[in-house]
Amino acid sequence: MTILKHKFFLLSLLCLTCLWTVVICQNSLNIIREWVQLEFVYPNEEARVRAVTNKYFVPEVSIPIDVDVYYGYGTQNPRIFITVPRFDVGRPITLGTVGEDGRISGYPDYSWHDYQGKNCEGLTSVFRVAIDNCHRLWVVDTGKIGNQQKCQPQVLAFDLKTDQLIYRHRVPSENFIATTRFITLVVDVRGSGPDDCADTFVYVADVSGFGLLVVDVARDRSWRVTHRYFFPYPSRGLFIIDGESFNIMDGVLGMALSPYVEGSDRLLYFHAFASTTENVVRTSLLRNDSFIEDPNANPNSINVFQAERPSQSGAEAIDDDGVLYFGLVEPPSMWSWNTSTKFSPYNFNEIAVNGELLPFPLGVKVVSNPKGHQELWLLTSNFHRVISGNLTSDRINIRLHAGTIPALLRNTRHY
Repeated sequence: MTILKHKFFLLSLLCLTCLWTVVICQNSLNIIREWVQLEFVYPNEEARVRAVTNKYFVPEVSIPIDVDVYYGYGTQNPRIFITVPRFDVGRPITLGTVGEDGRISGYPDYSWHDYQGKNCEGLTSVFRVAIDNCHRLWVVDTGKIGNQQKCQPQVLAFDLKTDQLIYRHRVPSENFIATTRFITLVVDVRGSGPDDCADTFVYVADVSGFGLLVVDVARDRSWRVTHRYFFPYPSRGLFIIDGESFNIMDGVLGMALSPYVEGSDRLLYFHAFASTTENVVRTSLLRNDSFIEDPNANPNSINVFQAERPSQSGAEAIDDDGVLYFGLVEPPSMWSWNTSTKFSPYNFNEIAVNGELLPFPLGVKVVSNPKGHQELWLLTSNFHRVISGNLTSDRINIRLHAGTIPALLRNTRHY
């Protein structure tokens, strides 16, 4: 594959006063950056040579999965975080920030990534991250490279003001199984503001162990929840994208929390990747560790909506008004659903449909910018071509998109 080809679109061509916050000025979903393949920043030439020699870096395999964006304490220039899971060897950095030149720098620094699972104090393989209102970056590390459990799974939090590690929870052995792969996390903070962050729970999806990990941060405890709705649907395991067909029997993957209202319960919406359904559970059940005793004994503890999506869906996110955003595999597209309405295709609103630009929407985040607007950020890729072994350098393989939510919803049917 050729060396990195990236394009950074300063959309200030249309809004001259905007730079990184270009999405504030637009009325559509815009491409912020494009790559053929990722290029990484090394601390020195010796580290780069070591990465190539030891096959820590293998061109063509580094496809990012997730994105999140941090505007900091009122800054106009956000930091963009992306994750590059180690499905196998060849990814020198598994969590990084995007530089102005498009290259990826290891977060919090390169030393956390350099040992490829040989140093369990670092990061082994990160699928997804989440930034909360308390200026913390939450990370779930599978501890696996491929199917080899190199290190104990862990949940970490970094202070984004100092980039220092402020919390680490190593998942006890009784809370994961041999097939476990913790990939998606959502953070449930109950407080009145950014200085009131003690009441924090983290819910983590186990996509291949078909369960949910609940982490009580204040008490540094965790427990595992299982339920039949965390499993994949065998009839939905076949994926067809842009002529490529493959089977993925993944369980619970997409998760999103309803907005926090003081004194009220929150809802966790979720779905398996190999499914076309959406499910919901009250977080008060998950936060009660007695729920793990026999969750399958109560068929009504977790509910599934009767209607279904037209095709499978990956990541999802909810904005402050309770509108849920999700992608569809077929047609390749982004949609919204107001959770105050019935879950039904009639109430789904088209955001964007484009097979070339939105082939595999894997990263979906709602972000608040300094001007008070909510933004929708997406990371899409030709991940399906990685699975089939047909990734090529004659096309753009990775895209980062963003748009302001009021503008994206302006012309939908129900707003």
